[in-house]
Amino acid sequence: MKTIAMKLAEGARSVRTHMATLALLAAACLASSARAADPAATPPQVIDTACRVKLAISTASFGRAFREKKLDILDFPAMCDRAGLDAIELNDFYLKGDWTIIREIKRRAARHGIGICAVAAEANFYRATPAEIERERAHLEQYLDIAYYLGAPRLRVNTCPYNKHLPAAIIPQGVTHEMAFAAAVRTFRSLIPAAEKKGIILVLENHGGISRTSADQIKITEAVGSEWFRINLDTGNYHADPMAGTEPFEDFLQATEKVAPYLAFCHAKVWDVTDDLREPTLDYDRFFAVLRRIGYCGPISIEYMGRKDPLEMLPKCVALMKRCRGGQ
Repeated sequence: MKTIAMKLAEGARSVRTHMATLALLAAACLASSARAADPAATPPQVIDTACRVKLAISTASFGRAFREKKLDILDFPAMCDRAGLDAIELNDFYLKGDWTIIREIKRRAARHGIGICAVAAEANFYRATPAEIERERAHLEQYLDIAYYLGAPRLRVNTCPYNKHLPAAIIPQGVTHEMAFAAAVRTFRSLIPAAEKKGIILVLENHGGISRTSADQIKITEAVGSEWFRINLDTGNYHADPMAGTEPFEDFLQATEKVAPYLAFCHAKVWDVTDDLREPTLDYDRFFAVLRRIGYCGPISIEYMGRKDPLEMLPKCVALMKRCRGGQ
């Protein structure tokens, strides 16, 4: 049994300890207030200006190499790893819905420690019948499942084929832009529950037709109305001929600023790289400055669309992006 004297002594020690703690807290608060009042007393904050986005490349960059049998799709992860990239983007027209290819790509990507940042699936909503629209929806749903299997957090989508003559040359008689818009929004909305369940963001590319401009992208994104539907900005697709980088109809830097609230993925188009690591048509120093300013943290996926051998251009494209990004 403790005596009354012992209990009183313990109580006194507790009070002294508590008072000492309060004194330390008060001193810390006073010091903090003094530093705030005197900026010279506060050490300057060091800000890392390097834009720490991950760098990837799309299989679309290597169409020529695939056609000429210089590159096999299954060797793509190893090649990109050797090039110093962080991740890869896989297009549906090279995966072909072939589960033998899909499984092996996943195994090899894991072996080389390279991520799969996105799967890209094509669509065309300039269709004349409900059955044709349903086939487009089914294709996107199939690649949503494939992206989930591959561990890709993004499914890049579009609304039609795009080059200097498309989609104008393939729009069926009687089909309007308004009809294509309604079909696209309806289809994308129908995919949102599955995308959310799988944890995959649908990202809409500026890709001609009803998704040609930044305003078009924003209009569709807001019409779909989901956090699981965002924007993929392609720096080179604001040109009438995205395969050659001619006739720009919208400034890609201004477009980046406009879509910033919805931006979840970027394609960095490259047609050529100079000896001093610049793209002659697109100012990537300014582009990365915009990305830093808007706080973009997603990946940058290179799309090489130039006339030179893509295998020879790969190291130059990577070096260009690393120089503009800063850091390692």
